[in-house]
This record gives sequence, structure tokens and C-alpha cells, in this order.
Amino acid sequence: MRKRRLLVGIVFLALLAASIFGIGKLRMDMTIEGWFAKNDPTLIAFNRYHAQFGSEDGVYIVYKSKDGDVFSPASLEAARGIQNDLINFRAKLKQGEQSALEHIVKVDTLVNASVLTVDGDVLASRQLVGDTVPTSPEAIAKIKAIAESEKQLPLQFFSRDHKYGGIYIETDFGSVPVGAEAVTEETVLSLDQAATPGEEKPVEFKPTDQADYLKLFEEIKKILDKPQYAKQFDFYAVGNTAAAEHDVKMSEEMGILYLAAFAIIVVLLWFLFRSASAVVWSMLTVILSTVFTLGAAGWLGLTVTGFLILTILLILTVGVADTVHTLTGYTRMRTSGIDHREALRHTYKFAGVALLLTGLTNMTGTMALNITPVVPIQSFAIMSTLGILFALLLTFYLLPVLIDLWPTVSKKKVIVATPEKKRFLDVLPHLKSALDKVFPIVEKRPVAFIIPFMLMLVVSIYGATQVKIDSQILDQYPENSTFTQSVKVADEHMMGAYAMVLYLDFKEDFALQDPDVLKAMDELQKKFETKYKKYVVTTNSIAYVAKDANRKLNGNAPQYERIPDTREMLSQVLFMFNSANPSERQRLVDDSYRKANIKISLHSYGSYEYHEVFKQMRADIDQTMAQLKTKYPKAEVSITGVFALAMQAAQYITENEAITFGIALIVVSVILLLVFGSVKVGLIALIPNLIPALLALGLLGISGIPLDFFTMMLAPIIIGISIDDTVHFISHYQQKLAKDGDVNAALRETMSEAGPGVVFTALILGLGFGIMAIASAAGTSNMGKFGALAIFVGLLNDLFLLPALLLAFKPKFNKETVG
Repeated sequence: MRKRRLLVGIVFLALLAASIFGIGKLRMDMTIEGWFAKNDPTLIAFNRYHAQFGSEDGVYIVYKSKDGDVFSPASLEAARGIQNDLINFRAKLKQGEQSALEHIVKVDTLVNASVLTVDGDVLASRQLVGDTVPTSPEAIAKIKAIAESEKQLPLQFFSRDHKYGGIYIETDFGSVPVGAEAVTEETVLSLDQAATPGEEKPVEFKPTDQADYLKLFEEIKKILDKPQYAKQFDFYAVGNTAAAEHDVKMSEEMGILYLAAFAIIVVLLWFLFRSASAVVWSMLTVILSTVFTLGAAGWLGLTVTGFLILTILLILTVGVADTVHTLTGYTRMRTSGIDHREALRHTYKFAGVALLLTGLTNMTGTMALNITPVVPIQSFAIMSTLGILFALLLTFYLLPVLIDLWPTVSKKKVIVATPEKKRFLDVLPHLKSALDKVFPIVEKRPVAFIIPFMLMLVVSIYGATQVKIDSQILDQYPENSTFTQSVKVADEHMMGAYAMVLYLDFKEDFALQDPDVLKAMDELQKKFETKYKKYVVTTNSIAYVAKDANRKLNGNAPQYERIPDTREMLSQVLFMFNSANPSERQRLVDDSYRKANIKISLHSYGSYEYHEVFKQMRADIDQTMAQLKTKYPKAEVSITGVFALAMQAAQYITENEAITFGIALIVVSVILLLVFGSVKVGLIALIPNLIPALLALGLLGISGIPLDFFTMMLAPIIIGISIDDTVHFISHYQQKLAKDGDVNAALRETMSEAGPGVVFTALILGLGFGIMAIASAAGTSNMGKFGALAIFVGLLNDLFLLPALLLAFKPKFNKETVG
């Protein structure tokens, strides 16, 4: 590289320029829709529902009345004021001024809640309260009685004890097609046409930008913070819009943790090398690797998600580990009296194979995650693999040029065998002294060290079999965050923060005017509300409306709260409902009465419970539809909605976790076997790395902490990065053993010479992961805790178990791999 320094510099500058341009192409998608590939059946069903019935990505604001009654005149007046401010915001805009409130499509409150009434023999729809809030106790009591009698109003607009109320803000988020600016009547028409049978290409919608969520919520909060509303209510907002500001806080926190990890690593590098060049070149390698990775991701069209910071952190730890092994070898040779050029040449000849091997195993560990059909995890896998590759290439091709320009030990300095001058907090001599004491202890009783580590492996395997995969949406937020508390309030007192949708398409016009169809829907809703009452809060569909309208058209007689028996009678009831409230009808059934939806409000539980519940629900749906298949053989029912998407993503992880770990394990084993040319050596190298990977899973299982979106990545990543030290140790031992065949002497020298680098890289990797342990979100924190623990246990494996295995089994290396 010395002879081609100019060429190397030009190449890397060109790559840097291309990367900076590529970064400009990066796009971020924090929506749940972004977790799925465009051709995923789950997403296709989700988009078809949106195409027909609009967005469900709204804001649900639960408010607690400070006077203890949401039906009090003061509470109703405040709710009416909030409703009007949200709807009539344009009146206060200056000419040419725009507002994020433009994203609001509809606002439903206790004041304007729709109630069906009968005027003569005509069905009418009126607001529960209306524009004028009554003040007399008699009028308020009447409103309460009507509200209590309506099945759909309790828990949606008021709690059972009347202390809490609800405001639902419908937005256009997630329902604006690619190429459209906003949702209009023309947009809805084009969506309906695009979703007709025979259309091969499904409708695609714009992903919602995080900034749009934030701007809308800021405008909503300005209204809620008005003194007349704040003195009357406490507010608890849920939904993606409300979560956005907390997502930003989490990103900011991860950025701070990254800077903390960066600073810790800088300090460690300084104490290890006492050389500014070692610190600068290591950090420059990491920074360039990160920039190249982001640039490549931009050119490849990868989507940036919340996992980006984990990729950057992984590049930091792995990149520094590569440079530490290189700089440690170079510095050791220089301090041993070898001149600059020979030290540099010998370092790469000696450590090159180990660096290449660890790079391959690291990339295998991360790339194995790519089989999970969840787009953010796929992006994480590809970007992390690219990051490790760039770090490896920079270590091989740029780092030697940088060392030649500014070495850790001056080129002109002549090393003489004199006692080194003691320096403040000089850890290296103390570390070498401690490591010199390790091997004699292992040498005396190697089996005594093998047995406890094997017991640890057995316990870890048992624990791993007990792991429960359970992704909680709230795990990405701190327990004490306002958003987490808001979700709990909505879940405990109101209709909950989550919902799923059954999207029905009977493929035949006016099928939903068939009494048999609506009766089947009604029976299915009743089954869900009774069989799954632990999970289901409320349900709603055109079937309920038909029953409600039929009862009211027949003098409110309870026996008429049913679906009319004939198609003619049902068609008449539905026609009257459409005349009374056409906008509400459009939200429940399409114009041709072939498509409908059943909305199901849900309590907050994790994917582990909902996986089984959804399976049972699916069986109930299939059983119900089987009764209708003779009439409507092409009919389809899809479980969809934001919550259903999240649960499906968790299911994908469940299905692929064991496969991901298995692929990483098999590929790493094959690489070790090929490089060392011996099955015995390959197994000896694998076991000390299998233990930390399984230990993380085992501890999760034993402690009852579920495997989620974050911790599921631990095993393949750990088996990839923890093998770094093992490979360097065995490679070093292999070279020493080749000299005279003395196993004990080779291990003693390996521990003394390679040990410090092994310890420091483990410290860097462990602290890099460990810094996430102080994250306020449970998912990120668990990944940091168990990741760091596994890496430090891996270090103990390398220092104690690995020498013990080499002593006990004395494996022979393929001669072609020695040299």
C-alpha cells in the first residue's frame, strides 16, 4: 500500500464523495406499514382496506374531567370547544398560511356523536349534544340516558364511571396514494376503481413522514393547552401521531448513548496505546465505514428505520475491534525492536487471516437476520453487513497507509531494552501481568475449567428452550413516559389504544344486503365479544347499525334489535340509514354493498397471547365464512389494521428466529472448519462462542424476559462478533505452535502477546453494547444488558475455556493453514 498511497487516497475520496451523495437519497419510514414488503399479503390486505375505507392511523385523545363528570356542562362545553377548534382551524389562518391540521379528516366527540332517531317513519341521524350545551340537570340526565342506551358510545366517548371521555381524530395518514397530495372525493373514487377485481397492481400509499406526525401533534397540543381546556381536562393521547414525539426522544437518547460509547472507546484507546494516532486512525476508520454504509444504503434504496442507531453502534464496536487488533500487533512489534516497515508488513501477514475470518463470521451473523421478512430487520441486516465489510476493507487498505503516515510509534525511534517509564493509569503493564498469571492456573487443571463452562452451556440450552417470543409495542418506550401512561389509561378506562379490522370482500354486488350475510357478521361479533372478552372491548359493523335502525324503526321494541329477515326489508333499512348518515355508511360498507369492515377495539397485550388469539379468531372467521361459501364462493376476509400488522411482524420473527440462529451457527462452523483445516479445531473454536450466544437466550428464558424485536437479534450477532477474539487467539496460538510444537509454551506466549488485544476488543465490544443497558426503553435496555453480558462471558471463555480445551485435546492443525 505504501507505493500506492496516492491511488488509495483518490479511491477513498471518490468513495466518500459518492457516499455523501448517496446519503441524500436515504429515506426514513417509521410506520408499521414500512415493516412489510410491498408484495406481502398482509400489507396488500391493509392497503385494500385503506383504499376503500380510508385511514385508521388517527389520534385518540382520552381526557379526564377535573370535575369528575364528562357530562357536566363545563366538560361538554370544553369538549365542544376542542372539537370546533380542530375542525374550524382554517378560519384563523392568514392568507397563504398552511397548517398541519389539514391532515384531519373528521373529529368525533361526545358532543357530535351520531345517534339514530326516528322522525315519523323516517330514520334520522342527529348529534348527541349538538351546537348548544344544555345546563339544566334534566337535560343533562336525558343526554346521559341516551348515551348509555347506545351500544357504540360507551367506552368510545365516555368511561363507565363518566370520569373519562374520548375524542377520535381521523387523519389522512397512510391513505394518500402515491402521486396524490391529499385525500379528496376524487381520490376516493380513484382508489375504488384501483381496487376493483382484476386489477393486478395493488394501490400503494405514501409512507407518513415522521415530521408530519410531529407537526400535527404540535398543532393539536396547542389547542389542548389552551387555558379553558387545560383547567377542565387532563389529556392522554395515543396513536402514531402521539407516539412520534416519544420516538424522537428515543432517537435523541440513542444518539447520546452513541456519543457516550464513542467517548468511552476513545478513552480506552488512549490508555491502551498512549498514542494520538491510534485514537484518530481508529475513529476515522469507524466514521468512514459509517459514511460509506449510509451512502451505499442510499444508493441501494434501503429504508432507514429506528434500527439505524443499532447499525451505527455495531459499526463502531466492530470497526474499532479490527483496528485494535492491527494496531496492537504493530505496536507490540515496534516495542520489541522491529523497524517500522517490517513491523507493518509482519502485522498484516500475521493478523490478516484472522481479520478476514472474523469479518466473514461477523457478516454471517448479521446477514442471517435477512431471512426474516420484516423490512426494518432486513435493512438492519444489510446495512450492518455492509458496515462490517467497509470496516474490514478500510482496515486492510486504508489503515496501513494511515499508519505509515502517522504511526503509533515514531519511525525514527530506536527501541532499546530498557525499563519502560511508568505513566499515570498505565493499564497495559498491569493487564499483561494479570494475564501472565491466568495460564498457569488453567495449565494445572484444564478439566476443572471445562466442566463449569459445559454446565453453563447445558443450562443455557435449557433456558433457550424456555424463551417466550412476545413483542410488546410499549417496550420501545420508557415505563414512565407520558405515552406509555396514556396507553394504559386508554386501555383501563376506555376502548383501548389498539384495534384490528376484519376486511370483508364478497366479490358480488349487494351481497351485504343479504340477511344471511349480516346475520353471520352479527354472530361473529357476538362470538368475539364473549369468547375473547379478555381482549375484545367493543366491535362495530354495518350489522350492528342494521339491528339498531331496525329496532328504532319499530318503536324501540327490544325484540326488533335483530337483522331483518328478508332482503327487501333489510335493503329498506339500509337505504334509510344511508339517507340519514351517508358518511357513516361509507365508513362501514361500500356503495355497491360488496365490501365491508368489522372494527374490533382491543386491550393491550403482547404478541405471545395475541398469536394464539388471532389463530382462534381466524378459525372462527373461517367457520362463519364456510356457511356463506355456497352463496359467495369468492368471498374473502382479511384480518388487518395497524395492530394486526404489528402482531404479524412478531409472528414472522417467531417463525424465523431458530432458523436465523441455525444459519449463523452452520456458516460460522463451516468457515472455521475450512480455515483451520480440522473438525476438532473448528469445534474447539466454536464452543467458546456458542456459550455466550446461547447464554443470552438462556438468561432471557430463565428470567422470564420475552424475546422481542430487539433481543431477537442478539444470538446471531453475538456469535458473529464474539468469535473475533477466539479467531485471533487461535491464529496466534497456531503460529506459535508451528515453531517447536510445544503446546504449553505456545499457549503461554499467546496469552502474553494476544491476550491484551483480546481483552481490549472485548471491552470495546462489551461497552459498546452495554451502553444501551441504560436506555430508558425496555427493549433497547435488554439488548444492551444481555449483549454486554454475553460478550464479557465470551471473554472469560477465551481466557479460560479455550486454553483448557486446547490443552485437553491438543488438536493438530492442517500444515497448509500454518505459516
